[in-house]
Amino acid sequence: MEANQSHEYHYKVDFYWKSLAMYGAALLIYATFKGSIEEKTLTIAITDPIVLLLACFVALSAISLFINHHARRVIAITEDSIIFKNRFRERIVKLHDIKSIILVKDRRFKVNTLNAVKIKIHGRRRPLRLRPSLFDHEEALIADLKALKQNIQSLKG
Repeated sequence: MEANQSHEYHYKVDFYWKSLAMYGAALLIYATFKGSIEEKTLTIAITDPIVLLLACFVALSAISLFINHHARRVIAITEDSIIFKNRFRERIVKLHDIKSIILVKDRRFKVNTLNAVKIKIHGRRRPLRLRPSLFDHEEALIADLKALKQNIQSLKG
């Protein structure tokens, strides 16, 4: 990582858009098939339990999309710190406050992918868990975390 340069990684909300679109399409298709066409008018069955269930899924997907998009979560990695930002606050973890960075690989598959990153911090009981796959530019984020891990090891060694 270059000197005094910050790399920012934004939280992905693609999954929420896709789930909202899928549930919405399923709701429209099912409600249309369940309804009836009489005298050139289409009536949609709203009291059907499956329509109500799909409507709940659409509503929950829309709420979770709004909350996660509104939060604006960002991770910024600099040469000497990690900054966790969201719409309401910012938390800076300096390099000398970090005990270790552990890269946890996914054991279920034989593919060499990271499932999570655990960041142990002095004065904190449990480590921070970070899932790189939930952020844009996953590979660059992992590379920056590995560089930070090497900086921590060089400080302690």
